[in-house]
Amino acid sequence: MIRVTTGLLEGEAAVLSDTVLSPEVTGGDFVFLAISDTGCGMTPEVREKIFDPFFTTKFTGRGLGLAAVLGIVRGHGGALKVTSTLGQGSTFQLLLPCATGVAEPLRPGTAPVFSTWRGTGTVLVVDDEETVRGVASRSLVGFGFEVVLATNGREAIASFREDPAKFCAVLLDLTMPEMGGAETFAELRRLNPAVKVVLMSGFTEQDAVGRFHRNDLAGFLSKPFTPEELRERFQSIFPEAGEARNAEASPGTRAGAPAAESAALADGQRANGSTAIGSPQ
Repeated sequence: MIRVTTGLLEGEAAVLSDTVLSPEVTGGDFVFLAISDTGCGMTPEVREKIFDPFFTTKFTGRGLGLAAVLGIVRGHGGALKVTSTLGQGSTFQLLLPCATGVAEPLRPGTAPVFSTWRGTGTVLVVDDEETVRGVASRSLVGFGFEVVLATNGREAIASFREDPAKFCAVLLDLTMPEMGGAETFAELRRLNPAVKVVLMSGFTEQDAVGRFHRNDLAGFLSKPFTPEELRERFQSIFPEAGEARNAEASPGTRAGAPAAESAALADGQRANGSTAIGSPQ
């Protein structure tokens, strides 16, 4: 049985005890969403690890779902509380800080203003999520770039090693199986110390970028992000038209990209749409 409850918690220190929370959260009032089940529950050892990237008790699992949820909750200044008893079930309680002040009235929407900025060059997109690779690639193609796709760090290094100088930038996921973002970044920089790397992650920027020297990264994108946010990030790296490394052919995916993903890039001019890239599954 699944039970869902909501409510208000008035901010005392005891409310935040035994929670996983943002470092800056010290108290206040919270609204909460609690989801309880009567399933098999968890041992204390499993409960301690459930937010670790790649930890999973399922054969087909990848261990990224709760890690991404924690990153999103922390990004909103919230907290998570988990209680579980083996053989009886578990409860996940999501706490978000209450808004203060008077709500602003809704304003009429305005038509989006699309940028005429165009980039050139080849970008290596590295992410184990097919949806993220496809949408990010379609967006970058629409901005004028060529794209090479890789499903993990090992594939990325293999493609990059063939000709490190041809890549103007790398869009790199932080948490991937086999070879994670930090290890991949180190090898990319060993092969070409000048390559610009934009990190993307479901974790907060503080948690993700803390694993790197900040000056080593060209930028950070917090998942989920929109194609417009992706464009703004790359425009900040290559502000002048044609500043990125010139490509040899018209924009598109390089040979060797998976056929299904290459087909998904055919309509690159739709890159300025509102689709969120990296939305939690």
